[in-house]
Amino acid sequence: MRKIIGFLGLLFLFLVGGFYLFYFYLPSLAEPEGLSLEVKTEKEVKEELGFLPIVSPSATVFLPEPKDQEALEAQQEKEAEQLQAIIDQEAQAAKKSKSYKRTRGSSIPANFQNLAPKVIEINLSAQTLSRWENGQKLDENRVSTGKRSMPTPTGVFSVRNKIEVAYSRKYRLYMPYWMAFTAQGHGIHELPVFRNGKREGANHLGIPVSHGCVRLGIGPAEIAYNWAEIGTPVVVHY
Repeated sequence: MRKIIGFLGLLFLFLVGGFYLFYFYLPSLAEPEGLSLEVKTEKEVKEELGFLPIVSPSATVFLPEPKDQEALEAQQEKEAEQLQAIIDQEAQAAKKSKSYKRTRGSSIPANFQNLAPKVIEINLSAQTLSRWENGQKLDENRVSTGKRSMPTPTGVFSVRNKIEVAYSRKYRLYMPYWMAFTAQGHGIHELPVFRNGKREGANHLGIPVSHGCVRLGIGPAEIAYNWAEIGTPVVVHY
């Protein structure tokens, strides 16, 4: 009897020890090996980083480990400078060619202002975006549309989705107040923000240098975003 009790006691200790080892020392089966998770409040994150990470329905911005922060910031600064230099060159070339003064293009429906209670009009020749409500023009603001090699498509479209802050993995840019109007990824948004926090300059508004999207300035983009609804017609013409 004593042998049986002793055996059961040893078995119990063995099971408890195995559970303790598995639970506290072996990698968790519920997450990738090497991944450590820590829950922090928004206040703690902002105090540590100086800003809050952006999370949107389209993408999540993952924060770097502290040891990689300086190297990442240097890389982002370099990428932003290179991209800004390319945009500046394209803007200068567009100014010289005056390609944005073209008047040809697809026709637009008569009385397009009355297609719906709210209508967005994008004039590629004038590089402007106008908001129409009940047939009356509310305002008109300068934009930057697609460059010659990546033109903004003409025609009648509609707002397909709205994202307060969208992120383009391809171009590594944040696009505040995003409103898509084609299935191919064309959208209306505020001046883009580089990953290092710098923003594309407003000096390029009025010049077609985007990758096909329609860039609005700070202020008008937020107004248009809050005003427009899913399904609002978007008329693009020369």
